[in-house]
Amino acid sequence: KPKNYAAWGKDFVAYLYGTQFLTLRRDPLTKLVSNPDESEGEFRVRISQGGREKRDDAVEALKRKYAPKEAVLQERLRRAEQRVAEQKAQADQAKMQTAISFGATLLGAFTGRKGTGVGRATTAARGVGRAMKEGGDVSRAQETVEAVKNQIAELDAQFREDVGALEAQFGAGAAPLETLSIKPKKANINPQLVSLIWAPYAVDDDGVATPAW
Repeated sequence: KPKNYAAWGKDFVAYLYGTQFLTLRRDPLTKLVSNPDESEGEFRVRISQGGREKRDDAVEALKRKYAPKEAVLQERLRRAEQRVAEQKAQADQAKMQTAISFGATLLGAFTGRKGTGVGRATTAARGVGRAMKEGGDVSRAQETVEAVKNQIAELDAQFREDVGALEAQFGAGAAPLETLSIKPKKANINPQLVSLIWAPYAVDDDGVATPAW
């Protein structure tokens, strides 16, 4: 009966839909899925390659994240070092002026000039105070440089720590594989031909069937 073939076709589709499925492996980190005929070893090799690519992308993103912070600190360091150089120049100039004032005071004392000793001594004393102040400014400027350098070192250490975490995360075989069971969709099952085949068998007295061809 020809109408039976359509019903058998539907039964066959229902059988495939209810009993057949494809088992694949999935890596949760790289989101890669194995191919149907790919062994676990072959898939892990592909995961390793994909992990390196993911890691490289993540490291580049990390560099972009840290770059603005490093640029700010490097600019602070440049300004701090420039400040040290300026303070040293001012301190050297103050020391030189103080030395000249003391020299002039002593020279005046030796030559016996009147009216110049007290004024020059006062100027020399002021020069000492100014030199001490400039020296303190140099020390504070150097402390600022060291503080900024420490901040840069801390930022670099944090960056290296984050890179190490990425290395561990995307290392080959770092995570167990997931199992995916993929069932077919009825709309995608399309029997091309449903036919009836007669295959004759001969059954002996013991009930054993033997192909009759």
